[in-house]
Amino acid sequence: MKKLYLVTAVAAAALAVSGCGSKEGKLDKGQVVATVDGDEITVFELNAEVQAAPVPQGTDRKLAEQLALQRIIERKILSKIAREQKLDKTPSFLIQQRRADELILTSMLRDKIAGGISQPTDADVAQYQAAHPDRFAQRKVYSIEQIVFPPPSSSDKFKEFAPLKTLDQLAAKLTADGVQFRRAPTQLDTAALPPEIAGKIAALPAAEMFILPTQQGITANVITATTIQPLTGDQAREVALNALRTERFSKAADAQLNERLKKARETVKYQPGYGAPPQLKGGAAPKATPAPEAPMQNSQ
Repeated sequence: MKKLYLVTAVAAAALAVSGCGSKEGKLDKGQVVATVDGDEITVFELNAEVQAAPVPQGTDRKLAEQLALQRIIERKILSKIAREQKLDKTPSFLIQQRRADELILTSMLRDKIAGGISQPTDADVAQYQAAHPDRFAQRKVYSIEQIVFPPPSSSDKFKEFAPLKTLDQLAAKLTADGVQFRRAPTQLDTAALPPEIAGKIAALPAAEMFILPTQQGITANVITATTIQPLTGDQAREVALNALRTERFSKAADAQLNERLKKARETVKYQPGYGAPPQLKGGAAPKATPAPEAPMQNSQ
């Protein structure tokens, strides 16, 4: 839509190992827990493996370590076989290796920024809850009728939806265009929405269709019922904490990265047909979590 959110996968294993390095960027020796054909496995690598695949609460720690060590051993044996077959020299491997390195470094950069953020106090949490009643004391849970469909191929194609007023009209349009879609009732919780989005939805006229992007695709929604379900106690505190941390991370990331991203993007040279779409120009800092756009009313 109108904003780009850089979302990276959390490379848990790499982050677990990152605290064990020397000043030269090499891993400290550490206790050796096993060797595979002369290749040592240290306790640091084992701990990283355990953290990368969390076990259910109550699982014996020693058993978790033993299972994790067996995974490492099998992976080292199989990777050696792959190297013997020269798979590490193929373009596919080199591309995936570069991508993995970039994801790990981006994730570590995000963690470094997050580590410098002050943690919200109890007073901050209380103030946030009071300032956002739609998420807490007046939290709404909407029953909605929803259509989910793939994003249009262009902004011009998206504009074709503007005259549509109802879900039936949208369904007919998608059917005529040969676009697959899913229509079903669902719920929308204002506690899970950014405050500005929740406010705009609350201000919509009754039965007004609005559009929101999600990870599943574009959604067209019509509210059929509204219930007030206050969010209180520990659950409310957790929601407020997460929201405050996200806000503070976003501000810190913007301050540290926006200008550098903007300048770096200005130096990028594209081949014909591969230029950035308009919403990417100017750069945007990585966000802690993706957030939906404001609801787009279809009435003109």
